[in-house]
Amino acid sequence: MNKPLILCLIVLSQFFGTSLWFSSNAVLFSIAEYHHLENSDLLANLTIATQVGFILGSLLFAFFSIADRYKANWVFSGSILLAALFNTCITLPELTFNWIFAFRFLTGFFLAGVYPVGMKIAAYFFPKKVSNALGVLVGALVLGTAFPHFVASFQIDLSWKAVIFTSSILGILGSFLMIGLSTPTNSNLTRLDMTLLPKLFKKQDFRAASWGYFGHMWELYTFWTFVPLLISKFAQQQNSTVNTSFLSFITISAGALGCVFAGKLALNLGTLKVTRWALFASFFCCLLAPISLYFPTELFCVFLVFWGLVVVADSPLLSTLINQNSIPNYNGTALTISTSIGFMITIVSIALFNYAMQYFTIPFVFVLLALGPLISIWALPKK
Repeated sequence: MNKPLILCLIVLSQFFGTSLWFSSNAVLFSIAEYHHLENSDLLANLTIATQVGFILGSLLFAFFSIADRYKANWVFSGSILLAALFNTCITLPELTFNWIFAFRFLTGFFLAGVYPVGMKIAAYFFPKKVSNALGVLVGALVLGTAFPHFVASFQIDLSWKAVIFTSSILGILGSFLMIGLSTPTNSNLTRLDMTLLPKLFKKQDFRAASWGYFGHMWELYTFWTFVPLLISKFAQQQNSTVNTSFLSFITISAGALGCVFAGKLALNLGTLKVTRWALFASFFCCLLAPISLYFPTELFCVFLVFWGLVVVADSPLLSTLINQNSIPNYNGTALTISTSIGFMITIVSIALFNYAMQYFTIPFVFVLLALGPLISIWALPKK
C-alpha cells in the first residue's frame, strides 16, 4: 500500500473518531428536549463528561502501555468501535441525565485509544516525516472541533438522532479502515513495566517537550471554547452583523491549515524553530485581544483567523518532539500520557477563565492565555 493512501486512511479514521467527540454539541438542545432535561448547563456538563472520560482512559492506556504492548491498529479499531457504540446509546428513550453523562464519559474514555494511538500509527508509517504526517492528522482533529459551529451557522433543522447515528456509523467505518493498516508488536513488551512513566519523565528532552505541550494546551481549548464570546462582544460593541457561529468555524478550522503548513515547514527549517515561531505568534495574539475590539470588522476577522491558525500549529510539532524523545518502543505510551496531562490542564484553564470573567471583561481575560505559550517557549530547548 502506497504512503499517500496510508496517510489518507489514518486521517479519515481520526476524523471519524473526532466526530464522535463533538457530535452531541451540534444537536444539544434537541437532546435536552427529547430527554426532558434542563439545557442551561448541558453543554458544559457533556463536554466535561467526554473530557474526563478521555483523561481517565488515556491515563489507563498509558499506565498499561496498551498502544505499545499490543498491535496499535487493533487498539485503535477496537476503541473507536466501542466509542461509537456508547455514542449511539444516548438515543435510547427515557434516559436520565446521569445515564447520558455516563455514555458521554465512556465515549471519551474509549477515544483515548484513538487520538494518541493514531499519532503512534502515523509515526510508525512515516518515521522520516513525522511532523508532516502529524500535521495532517491534527488538522483532521481541528476540523472535527470546528464542525459543530459550521452546522450552527446555517441553523439547519436536523434530526438529532440522525446526527448521532451518522457520527457512530462513521466511527464504525473508521474502525474497519484501520484494521488493514497492520502495525507490529514488540515481543519484549509483553510484560507490564511499572517503572516506565517515571523513566519517561526523567528524560530531560522528553520533559521539555512535554512542558511545551502542556503550555500549548493551557491556551488551545480555552481559546476554542470562548472565542464565540469574544466575537459576540465585538459584534455588540461595534454594532456589527458578523455571524458568530460562522466566524467561530472559520477561526477554529483555520488551525487545520496551520497544522499542515507547520508540519511541512518543519521538515526544512527544523521542528523546534517552527514550534517557537508559532508559540511567539500565539503569545502576541493573546496580548492583542483587548485592543482587537477596536479593530475594523475586516481586520478583526483577519486577526482571529490568524490566531486560529497559529494557536494549534505547534500541536503536531510538539507531539513530534514527544515522539522523538520517548523511550524506544514506547512512543505510544509517551504520546498518550502527555495528551492525558494536557487535557487535564485544559479543564483547569477553562475553569479559571470562566471564573475570571466574573471580574474582568472578556477581551482582558484572554490575556491570561498568554501564560501557556510563555511557559512553552521557556520550557523548550534553546538549541
